[in-house]
Amino acid sequence: MAAGAAWGAVVSGTVKDTAGRPIAGVPVSDGFEIVVTDAQGRYAMSTDKAAGLVYVSTPSGYEPATSNVNIPQFWHLVTCPADEDETADFVLRPVDDGRFAFVAFADNQISNRHGEVNCFNTTTVPDINASLDSLRAEGYEPFLIALGDQAHDCYWKANRYGLPEAYSDLRKLRAPLYSVMGNHDNDNTAQNDFDAAGEWRRHVGPNYYSFNKGGVHFVVLDNIEIVDGSPQLSSDGECVYKNRLTDYQLDWLRRDLALVQDKTATLVVAMHAPLFYFPGGARTYYIENAQELIDALEGFEDVRVISGHTHVSYAGQTEDGRIYENNYGAVCGSWWLNARVDLGNDNNICRDGTPSGYAVWRRTADGFSDYYKGTGMPREAQFRAYDLNMVELDNEQVAAEFLPGREKTDEVLVNVWGYGPGWTVEMLEGEKPLAVERVRTKDPLFLLSCPIPYVEQGRELIGTVRPVFTMHAFKAKASGPDTDVTIRVTDREGRVYSKVLHRPAALTTALF
Repeated sequence: MAAGAAWGAVVSGTVKDTAGRPIAGVPVSDGFEIVVTDAQGRYAMSTDKAAGLVYVSTPSGYEPATSNVNIPQFWHLVTCPADEDETADFVLRPVDDGRFAFVAFADNQISNRHGEVNCFNTTTVPDINASLDSLRAEGYEPFLIALGDQAHDCYWKANRYGLPEAYSDLRKLRAPLYSVMGNHDNDNTAQNDFDAAGEWRRHVGPNYYSFNKGGVHFVVLDNIEIVDGSPQLSSDGECVYKNRLTDYQLDWLRRDLALVQDKTATLVVAMHAPLFYFPGGARTYYIENAQELIDALEGFEDVRVISGHTHVSYAGQTEDGRIYENNYGAVCGSWWLNARVDLGNDNNICRDGTPSGYAVWRRTADGFSDYYKGTGMPREAQFRAYDLNMVELDNEQVAAEFLPGREKTDEVLVNVWGYGPGWTVEMLEGEKPLAVERVRTKDPLFLLSCPIPYVEQGRELIGTVRPVFTMHAFKAKASGPDTDVTIRVTDREGRVYSKVLHRPAALTTALF
């Protein structure tokens, strides 16, 4: 129950399948309390209706109907006054969901500025739909998880492009869409975190919830907390927030996870801000109360966390390997910079060099198989290689480490955006292995494609236009300036990606 609220009415109803048969044991929640349906599929919940909705945690073997083309209808708004009883019934369709797949993507941030909406519709939408079609051809029935920042709060009103408008474009994706709430999906005129999610709950649904597929429990969390006393806005007009789970959400999570019987099955946790961060290679926590979340996950043997928010990509895990996180690069790359500003190239690229893209997950007999798919790129493209002798960027403000005239070192740089524990990177001249080291550097193609032409237009580097040090760069020294180097990357599932870098190799924006 919401802090300080008094008990109100009773919301009751049934959960049945499409043939009218009751479904027992289904959790039903108002965002605070959780009750479970009885043998007749009935539930009753005392609630203050603070969130304005009730929802079910869809069990394995069932799926909700969809509304507005692709939005799973596992929730109902409650519309009567807080002290009046009302009814909310749910109908679920029986399905065979033992073999499923999903596509996860983060940070669309489409806000109707210049060409970004058109870019989303002409690049991201057809690319994701093609991947969904491929999954169906393989016998999977896919769904989608949007990892937050579907729109952009400070342009809701100025550009008349809020959540309803963003979802009018997201409905073009041809699969059921489950949504995570991001910082830019909050109402920047609200006075507190709970009210800032009001527009989301009215138009999209609950901002935290769970569902099940093929024996896998999925939990969707809102780990962005808007500061109290709002509207407090940044210099860019955005909501001021903390990367934090509210106490009442953590309480709900503990109740939800207590109902999961098989703790050996994979648990997928989807949220906007990442759990971990790895500046300089050392793991830290990204959200303030990360340890409380980790404690809530105690007992689960295989936890996969998926997140976005950072506009870079990386992966990491706890010491025991029990919790593994993939933080994904942004669909919008550097906030659709090449769509909004004519920079002389079409590269939509994140500031660590990760291409705009999304993750593809398959449920297999051995667990999950997943990879990152760059928009407009083949599935096999998992890294980019540079001949550093040929990287000359004449802009001291942006690329001091790559200025012309510096000493040629015959080094090869490789950016492996999916890299994480269990991956290996090898470089060879013929059959001779080269010594490979992980390095802290910037991605040359991002510098060439985005910030350099941006500042040459007299613009100030702000936000996601600023380059960052990539967490997944590797370097090796070749024996000379014109030897070919074979790069071989092996992911944690044993898949091998290889490429021969024929040197000398020029750096151009066509590398994308």
